[in-house]
Amino acid sequence: MADRPRLSVSPASALVDAAMDVRVTGARPRGAVTIRAHVDHPVRGRWRSEAVFEANAAGDVDAASNRPVAGGYASADPFGLLWSLERDPTSVPLGGFAAPSDPFDVEVTVDVDGAPADRIRVRRCFLSEAVVREPVRDDSLVATFFRGADSAPRPGVLLVGGSDGGLAEGTAALLASHGFAALALAYFRAEHLPAELMEIPLEYFETAIRWLGRRADVAPGRLGVVGRSRGGELALLLAATFPDLAAVVGYVPSGVVHAGIAAAAPAAGSAPRSAWTHHGKPLPFVPPPLDGRPTEDATGSTASAEDTALELTPMFLRSLEDRAAVAAAAIPVERIRGPVLLVSGEDDRLWPSPLLAELAVARLAAHGRTSTHLRYASAGHMIGPVGLPATANTIIHPLRGRALALGGSPAGNAAAASDSWPRVLQFLRASLAAG
Repeated sequence: MADRPRLSVSPASALVDAAMDVRVTGARPRGAVTIRAHVDHPVRGRWRSEAVFEANAAGDVDAASNRPVAGGYASADPFGLLWSLERDPTSVPLGGFAAPSDPFDVEVTVDVDGAPADRIRVRRCFLSEAVVREPVRDDSLVATFFRGADSAPRPGVLLVGGSDGGLAEGTAALLASHGFAALALAYFRAEHLPAELMEIPLEYFETAIRWLGRRADVAPGRLGVVGRSRGGELALLLAATFPDLAAVVGYVPSGVVHAGIAAAAPAAGSAPRSAWTHHGKPLPFVPPPLDGRPTEDATGSTASAEDTALELTPMFLRSLEDRAAVAAAAIPVERIRGPVLLVSGEDDRLWPSPLLAELAVARLAAHGRTSTHLRYASAGHMIGPVGLPATANTIIHPLRGRALALGGSPAGNAAAASDSWPRVLQFLRASLAAG
């Protein structure tokens, strides 16, 4: 046996979707080995995870292949210490773990039989050294472009976020690190852009698509779009409107247009408005039901920001009972000229993403078009790249300041990320391949 227990963590620096190899040697045979991960970031906040293992007869633990006997996850998993990270609620307000593209450090520590034994710090990155980050403010755009440092033409991807607004760069940076030229685009709640998700002109996104099309480092005719939540609705809408987009990935999306979201609760008797316009005209949308607003719980009673997180899925289900509004607001997905991949969680409590995605799937099928819809049991609204925390099941919505339920179990969210992320990468590579 070694002189004292030793911890090894590799690689020392890697992309966030790379598995983390954590091993302990020199522990007491069959002894208790507790491995903890710690993240302390000025924007992302403080996060902690823990897993307890029983060392083997040689006194070793391999966290990737050994099943924990206690802690934040229950199965052998090379990403377990990462997806089971739980946020300290007293840390700084969370802007979304993948919102900034800057790297973060993970400190891994090990206790053996209750005594501290070793610690190592490793770095997790969204951006590889082969990718360049460029802020974009051309043509009134608020965006960040990630391109290859060699300036060689790569397939282009436009990324649009959801109803939280702002400029989220992490996923775009990660896609660029996997061989794409990616433009993360803000469309409200950033700089000079509108303060709320209300009647956003589709022409703004057309400007971004044309900007990508002019780039020498973006392969001609090879543009896709990726969106999440209201951005998933938007991704389908953009591809149905602008033929330059040849592939769509929609995370927890919608096949119909929904109402806009104001920065303040609507006044009594005020009429809802569309989230989007085209040629100066608001697009038809499914309005919220008359007996409920996003600021009310499923029974219609008002709740304060400190109350239990609200589940909005029941409200959206009631809105879908208006068949005429749903038909009028349906996105003409049959106009999309390339393949479509949709990802949803069966336990989505923010809105019924499996049903909303199936509206697009059914419409495509009715026009003789196939699509791929990945549906994950026990997953909620926050499905994303693998290797990120999967424990958050509520969010404070930045427009309303209300706690909203996201749904999904940590293990279910992590399983969905682990399965879907490689399939998203493969889908984009195949869909945007040369020729």
